[in-house]
Amino acid sequence: MIQNDMNPKVAVVSFPWKSYAPYKFLSDLLKILEPISDKIVLIDGNTDRINITSEKVEVRDIGVSVHHLKDIKPRFYSAILWITKCVLVQFKTSLELTKHRKKVDVVVFYVAYPYYLLPLIVAKIFRKKTVEVITRSKHNSLLPKILSLQDPLLFRLLDGISPESKALIKELGLERHKNKILPEGARFIDISHYTVKKKISERRNIIGFIGRHRKEKGVVEFVEAIPLVARENKDVEFLIGGSGDLLGWVKEECKRIENGNNIKITITGFIKEEEFPNYLNEPKLLALPTQHAEGLPTVILEAMACGTPVLATPVGAIPEIIKDEEIGFIMENNAPECIAENILRVLNYRNLDKIVRNARKLVEEKYTYEAAVERYKEILKGLL
Repeated sequence: MIQNDMNPKVAVVSFPWKSYAPYKFLSDLLKILEPISDKIVLIDGNTDRINITSEKVEVRDIGVSVHHLKDIKPRFYSAILWITKCVLVQFKTSLELTKHRKKVDVVVFYVAYPYYLLPLIVAKIFRKKTVEVITRSKHNSLLPKILSLQDPLLFRLLDGISPESKALIKELGLERHKNKILPEGARFIDISHYTVKKKISERRNIIGFIGRHRKEKGVVEFVEAIPLVARENKDVEFLIGGSGDLLGWVKEECKRIENGNNIKITITGFIKEEEFPNYLNEPKLLALPTQHAEGLPTVILEAMACGTPVLATPVGAIPEIIKDEEIGFIMENNAPECIAENILRVLNYRNLDKIVRNARKLVEEKYTYEAAVERYKEILKGLL
């Protein structure tokens, strides 16, 4: 550990997202930084969602929370309001950084992309060391492409870049900034909470999908693959967990599939964190047919810790973690036919115990709290 008299003062800057998932990650980040920081200034909105256990943390809530575009009608007004909030967030965050500039040595931008250009400029004006922990991958839709036009400027201004995995270096074209690349800033898994409660040999043939019910997560393709799998294997069930824009469609479509094919599909809706390990200990396989991954999906590591094999598409940081038939399983794409074919491949795989052991071992070696603290210690040392 860094000696106390050498510990830096850190500001953590995030973006006030509507969804709850980023706030779990922020809570984990504060826990990681606590033993290696002299003081932590947290700047964000919705800070009541963050679990803060250390007296070192000073919370500065900017009083702004963004919304989903579909939440407000008409859509045009919602978009104008959303853009206004994004500008206001950057302005108020910059104001907080200015107020607390004497309390800060390092500014960590975490789940703040792509709305942190102005705070980054302010931090540079006050000669603070800056780093973005990159939790995103490359997107091909129009809005992300437009927002990514600022990336060259962001990467030029930043003092350090901490990709959540090495795979993101090539995907985001970070090779040209190799002198700024710092250790991976991946989150950690509480392996005492996420643990194996039911052996893989004791589980029924349940195929799980747990994640946001949005198009880019592949939930539509997963649902469409269900009757294709059941046609070849009658002894199979399905578990769909999570919430999102498409939850209503998922319920209706699954009801139609059940009635027409005598297939058992359990839809849980939103799953509380304390219940998550129980749900992850039920499936024989967790399928993640996402179109793109924002860095490394946490549910992959949580499933691996719970002894649940993962079948995923090779996007974002996933191929770096999931080695086919070694740590988990990779499917070529997220077409329903491809999903179904690979689910059947896994159900017929004769050595799932090996996959489970290898995956759990990887989590224990690389994604524990202690390992995360060491990585962030190196990140701060690399900056200072």
